[in-house]
Amino acid sequence: MDFCLADGTKFAEVTDFEWLVCMTEVNGTGYMQMQMRGDHAAIGSLEHKSHIELWRNDPDNGIDWYRYFGGLYLGQRWEMPDAAIFQLTAPGFLDMLSWRITAWPAGTANRSTFTAAKAETILKTLVSYNAGVNATVVNGRLRSGVITGIGVEADGAHGNTLDWNCAYDELLKTLQKLATVAGGDFDLVKTAAATWEFRWYTGQRGTDRTATVTFATERGNMGEPAYTYSRTNERTVAIVGGKGEGAARKIVVRTGTDYSASNDKEFFYNGSGEDTTAALNSSGDKALAGKQAREEFGFKVLQTPACTYGLHYFLGDKVTVVNPFTGANSMQKIGKVTLGLKMSGQENERVDVEMATP
Repeated sequence: MDFCLADGTKFAEVTDFEWLVCMTEVNGTGYMQMQMRGDHAAIGSLEHKSHIELWRNDPDNGIDWYRYFGGLYLGQRWEMPDAAIFQLTAPGFLDMLSWRITAWPAGTANRSTFTAAKAETILKTLVSYNAGVNATVVNGRLRSGVITGIGVEADGAHGNTLDWNCAYDELLKTLQKLATVAGGDFDLVKTAAATWEFRWYTGQRGTDRTATVTFATERGNMGEPAYTYSRTNERTVAIVGGKGEGAARKIVVRTGTDYSASNDKEFFYNGSGEDTTAALNSSGDKALAGKQAREEFGFKVLQTPACTYGLHYFLGDKVTVVNPFTGANSMQKIGKVTLGLKMSGQENERVDVEMATP
């Protein structure tokens, strides 16, 4: 465990913590919490936004040391049952993007409103003009939003072609919403002591391992499977109302992916803030996506010698999952990983993996 000052200068290497929990997730900030003795020498040098970096290895599986997590020290808790106990909380570096909003007036082309633009371009433009070097009043932002050290990878114009409206939305939240339809993932990657680069990953954050990694009960890497399928609250047709009143109100009708003559279920969506057909279509499509039939399949990921996290698969990878109830194969993504450690070391490491639907 490396403790660094806010400028990235390392001042301590901590191995004698009592316990820690570290959660990482695709397109999310993740976090780390850890407990130490209250008299630990490293605590006195911690400062607001100190960098906390967890390094991991697994010699039994031939995995060398690598930086598993990096975040900013933003929370502390003290207790004294007998001797003083110190707990710290550090959200991942991506949390910095939650400090900004899309501070551009509604309808500002290619700043708060995007039409038929590639998802990668939208994501990188939003970061550049709200947290990167272009987030200036001179460029038209409502206030300067430059976060020192944040850069943006060159745009490759990949991903799905989309319309997007996000005036005044929290920056990270709109990036996360966009990622659900973008055709790729994103991250904020530390590149030097106090610099980060916002990056796009076409397809997925990790590697497509659907041909080589399969989770199934008969393989011993799937436990406690559970499956539900519900169409109780499904809706397949959105009647979207825009600006105007009565017969003069602008209306569009959108149908969902599961619409058919025998599956015709309407609802009304109030898009009164929109006045263009494109914006209303986009709003209707988003609303429909939230009302699709709900199919949920979950299970406990079990670590086996032939299927080990950090060796055979990684955060963001796509894998194959076999539903034992239906026999169907599906593609899932390694969406979230929670690592637990106790002071006694690696033999007490616990890895919990959660899947996500790509």
